[in-house]
Amino acid sequence: MANNIELIGIQSNKVNKSESEIIKRIIDARAQSQSKDAIIENQMIGVKYSINEYLNGPLDTEVIEAGEFLNDILKVYQIRKNKFAKYIGLSEPNLHALLKGRRKVNNEIAKKLELIFKIGAQAWLYIETKNDIKKFNSKNSITEKDYSIKELIS
Repeated sequence: MANNIELIGIQSNKVNKSESEIIKRIIDARAQSQSKDAIIENQMIGVKYSINEYLNGPLDTEVIEAGEFLNDILKVYQIRKNKFAKYIGLSEPNLHALLKGRRKVNNEIAKKLELIFKIGAQAWLYIETKNDIKKFNSKNSITEKDYSIKELIS
């Protein structure tokens, strides 16, 4: 079966509509046969991939708040926000502000998220730092024309 899947992937530009429907049904059937834990694990792989892509992506893209990623995780695990806020020691309004990007993930929250969801504290803090840089760049026009080592040492 793996060889067939690999072959399909290689020839994906040659697959017609009926073949696409067959492939979709196979994928859907496979997804439905997975356990709840496997589904959650796969969805978390997707969230972790999204975080990684965001962190490694360029600075000139849209800002994605750390809270958006956290909200995705809460949906994956079907955790109620009020329960989660209480569990990590935040008030509900503060959690809501974090999820909407009006409050930042700090060191303490980042460590708690790491322990709960196994996504490193550094990743959460890197998201916040990257967003700070993106927001600064969008509001400021400091360039190499303004500052350069050549100008400084000449």
